[in-house]
Amino acid sequence: MCPNCVLNQAPLDAGLYVAFGICALFFVIGVVAMWWAVGNGEFEDIEASKFDMLDDGEEAVLAQRAREAVERARAAGHV
Repeated sequence: MCPNCVLNQAPLDAGLYVAFGICALFFVIGVVAMWWAVGNGEFEDIEASKFDMLDDGEEAVLAQRAREAVERARAAGHV
């Protein structure tokens, strides 16, 4: 609450409803966005983006080498 509103004992009825309405709208949008992302499989392979950055050609040699190095490190127990 603003200091002027407290000192003047002004009601915040309309403003409070608008603020909570906007917060509720953002919350619903966030929940729907998360639901959509999980449904589309956006969180299935979250490490693929770092390998996709290395794809500079059609053969994607650098990305393949990086993936193989990470898999070797995981198999060895280093990661």
